[in-house]
Amino acid sequence: MTHQAFRNALISLAGTTAGDPSGFLDGLSPIHAAWHAEGTRTYGFLLFHTRVVRYFNQIVGPVLQQQIEPFTPNDFQNMGVDLFEYDVRSVDALAGLRDFSIAIESWHNTAHMGIEMATGTPMMDPRQNIFFRPFWQLHSYIDELFNQTLVQYGQRAHPGQFVTDAAIAAHIEAAHHGWVPRI
Repeated sequence: MTHQAFRNALISLAGTTAGDPSGFLDGLSPIHAAWHAEGTRTYGFLLFHTRVVRYFNQIVGPVLQQQIEPFTPNDFQNMGVDLFEYDVRSVDALAGLRDFSIAIESWHNTAHMGIEMATGTPMMDPRQNIFFRPFWQLHSYIDELFNQTLVQYGQRAHPGQFVTDAAIAAHIEAAHHGWVPRI
Protein backbone atom coordinates (compact mmCIF):
# COMPACT_ATOMS: atom_id res chain seq x y z
CA MET A 1 0.00 0.00 0.00
CA THR A 2 1.35 3.48 -0.78
CA HIS A 3 1.93 6.05 1.92
CA GLN A 4 -1.00 8.01 0.49
CA ALA A 5 -3.24 4.95 0.87
CA PHE A 6 -2.20 4.48 4.50
CA ARG A 7 -2.59 8.20 5.19
CA ASN A 8 -6.01 8.28 3.54
CA ALA A 9 -7.11 5.18 5.46
CA LEU A 10 -6.09 6.86 8.73
CA ILE A 11 -7.79 10.14 7.80
CA SER A 12 -10.97 8.28 6.84
CA LEU A 13 -10.89 6.23 10.03
CA ALA A 14 -10.46 9.36 12.14
CA GLY A 15 -13.34 11.04 10.32
CA THR A 16 -15.77 8.14 10.63
CA THR A 17 -14.95 7.37 14.27
CA ALA A 18 -14.63 10.90 15.65
CA GLY A 19 -17.16 10.15 18.42
CA ASP A 20 -16.41 6.43 18.69
CA PRO A 21 -13.17 5.59 20.52
CA SER A 22 -13.77 1.83 20.38
CA GLY A 23 -14.54 2.06 16.67
CA PHE A 24 -11.29 3.97 16.17
CA LEU A 25 -9.22 1.27 17.90
CA ASP A 26 -11.09 -1.54 16.11
CA GLY A 27 -10.49 0.16 12.76
CA LEU A 28 -6.86 0.97 13.55
CA SER A 29 -5.99 -2.64 14.34
CA PRO A 30 -5.97 -3.95 10.73
CA ILE A 31 -4.35 -0.75 9.40
CA HIS A 32 -1.58 -1.00 11.99
CA ALA A 33 -1.07 -4.70 11.23
CA ALA A 34 -0.96 -4.01 7.47
CA TRP A 35 1.63 -1.27 8.00
CA HIS A 36 3.80 -3.70 9.99
CA ALA A 37 3.37 -6.43 7.36
CA GLU A 38 4.69 -4.32 4.49
CA GLY A 39 7.70 -5.94 2.88
CA THR A 40 9.01 -2.62 1.61
CA ARG A 41 8.08 0.35 3.75
CA THR A 42 6.06 3.04 1.96
CA TYR A 43 5.10 5.18 4.97
CA GLY A 44 7.91 5.91 7.40
CA PHE A 45 7.86 4.88 11.03
CA LEU A 46 7.67 8.36 12.53
CA LEU A 47 5.30 9.89 9.97
CA PHE A 48 2.87 6.97 10.26
CA HIS A 49 2.91 6.84 14.05
CA THR A 50 2.70 10.60 14.61
CA ARG A 51 -0.58 10.61 12.69
CA VAL A 52 -1.80 7.57 14.65
CA VAL A 53 -0.91 9.17 17.99
CA ARG A 54 -2.54 12.48 17.01
CA TYR A 55 -5.81 10.75 16.08
CA PHE A 56 -5.70 8.60 19.22
CA ASN A 57 -5.28 11.74 21.35
CA GLN A 58 -8.20 13.45 19.57
CA ILE A 59 -10.61 10.50 19.56
CA VAL A 60 -9.75 8.21 22.45
CA GLY A 61 -7.91 10.56 24.80
CA PRO A 62 -10.92 12.69 25.81
CA VAL A 63 -12.91 9.70 27.12
CA LEU A 64 -10.16 8.12 29.18
CA GLN A 65 -10.64 8.31 32.92
CA GLN A 66 -6.87 8.20 33.36
CA GLN A 67 -5.05 10.14 30.64
CA ILE A 68 -2.13 8.57 28.80
CA GLU A 69 1.15 9.95 30.04
CA PRO A 70 4.30 9.17 28.05
CA PHE A 71 6.74 6.82 29.70
CA THR A 72 9.53 8.60 31.54
CA PRO A 73 13.19 7.61 31.60
CA ASN A 74 12.57 6.26 35.10
CA ASP A 75 9.70 4.10 33.81
CA PHE A 76 11.99 2.63 31.15
CA GLN A 77 14.71 1.93 33.68
CA ASN A 78 12.24 0.22 36.02
CA MET A 79 11.20 -2.08 33.15
CA GLY A 80 14.81 -2.82 32.21
CA VAL A 81 14.54 -0.92 28.92
CA ASP A 82 17.65 0.97 27.86
CA LEU A 83 17.10 4.69 27.42
CA PHE A 84 16.99 6.21 23.95
CA GLU A 85 20.05 8.33 23.37
CA TYR A 86 20.43 10.43 20.26
CA ASP A 87 21.80 13.90 19.70
CA VAL A 88 19.08 15.66 17.68
CA ARG A 89 20.86 19.02 17.70
CA SER A 90 22.27 18.36 14.23
CA VAL A 91 18.91 17.56 12.60
CA ASP A 92 18.42 20.35 10.07
CA ALA A 93 17.67 18.46 6.85
CA LEU A 94 15.54 15.55 5.66
CA ALA A 95 18.52 13.21 5.89
CA GLY A 96 18.79 14.06 9.58
CA LEU A 97 15.13 13.22 10.10
CA ARG A 98 15.71 9.92 8.30
CA ASP A 99 18.67 9.08 10.53
CA PHE A 100 16.67 10.00 13.64
CA SER A 101 13.77 7.83 12.44
CA ILE A 102 16.05 4.83 11.88
CA ALA A 103 17.64 5.23 15.30
CA ILE A 104 14.41 5.64 17.25
CA GLU A 105 12.63 2.84 15.40
CA SER A 106 15.46 0.46 16.22
CA TRP A 107 15.34 1.48 19.89
CA HIS A 108 11.53 1.28 19.83
CA ASN A 109 11.66 -2.34 18.65
CA THR A 110 13.74 -3.37 21.66
CA ALA A 111 11.54 -1.21 23.93
CA HIS A 112 8.44 -3.09 22.73
CA MET A 113 10.06 -6.38 23.72
CA GLY A 114 11.28 -5.07 27.08
CA ILE A 115 7.89 -3.58 27.93
CA GLU A 116 6.18 -6.84 27.02
CA MET A 117 8.56 -8.80 29.22
CA ALA A 118 8.11 -6.37 32.13
CA THR A 119 4.33 -5.92 31.93
CA GLY A 120 2.94 -8.98 30.13
CA THR A 121 1.27 -6.66 27.59
CA PRO A 122 1.21 -8.14 24.05
CA MET A 123 3.48 -5.41 22.70
CA MET A 124 4.79 -7.49 19.80
CA ASP A 125 1.39 -8.05 18.15
CA PRO A 126 0.36 -5.01 16.06
CA ARG A 127 -3.25 -6.21 15.91
CA GLN A 128 -3.50 -6.23 19.71
CA ASN A 129 -0.95 -3.82 21.16
CA ILE A 130 -2.93 -0.70 20.24
CA PHE A 131 -5.60 -1.71 22.75
CA PHE A 132 -3.17 -1.42 25.68
CA ARG A 133 -1.99 1.62 27.62
CA PRO A 134 1.77 0.78 27.46
CA PHE A 135 1.68 0.96 23.65
CA TRP A 136 0.36 4.51 23.80
CA GLN A 137 2.73 5.49 26.60
CA LEU A 138 5.68 4.35 24.49
CA HIS A 139 4.42 5.99 21.31
CA SER A 140 3.53 9.21 23.13
CA TYR A 141 7.12 9.34 24.38
CA ILE A 142 8.43 8.79 20.84
CA ASP A 143 5.97 11.29 19.38
CA GLU A 144 7.08 14.00 21.80
CA LEU A 145 10.70 13.48 20.70
CA PHE A 146 9.68 13.47 17.03
CA ASN A 147 7.63 16.64 17.38
CA GLN A 148 10.55 18.44 19.05
CA THR A 149 12.82 17.27 16.25
CA LEU A 150 10.29 18.28 13.57
CA VAL A 151 10.05 21.78 15.01
CA GLN A 152 13.83 22.07 15.01
CA TYR A 153 14.00 20.81 11.41
CA GLY A 154 11.25 23.24 10.38
CA GLN A 155 12.95 26.20 12.01
CA ARG A 156 16.26 25.39 10.35
CA ALA A 157 15.12 24.22 6.91
CA HIS A 158 12.12 26.58 6.55
CA PRO A 159 12.51 29.36 9.13
CA GLY A 160 9.26 31.03 10.17
CA GLN A 161 7.14 29.17 7.63
CA PHE A 162 5.24 26.49 9.56
CA VAL A 163 2.39 26.97 11.99
CA THR A 164 2.57 23.60 13.83
CA ASP A 165 4.65 20.44 13.98
CA ALA A 166 1.77 18.60 12.27
CA ALA A 167 2.11 21.08 9.39
CA ILE A 168 5.78 20.22 9.06
CA ALA A 169 4.95 16.50 8.88
CA ALA A 170 2.17 17.22 6.33
CA HIS A 171 4.62 19.24 4.23
CA ILE A 172 7.06 16.32 4.16
CA GLU A 173 4.25 13.95 3.13
CA ALA A 174 3.04 16.31 0.38
CA ALA A 175 6.29 17.71 -1.00
CA HIS A 176 9.01 15.15 -0.29
CA HIS A 177 7.51 11.83 -1.42
CA GLY A 178 10.89 10.13 -1.72
CA TRP A 179 11.63 10.77 1.94
CA VAL A 180 8.26 9.64 3.31
CA PRO A 181 9.16 5.91 3.48
CA ARG A 182 12.32 6.74 5.44
CA ILE A 183 11.04 9.19 8.06
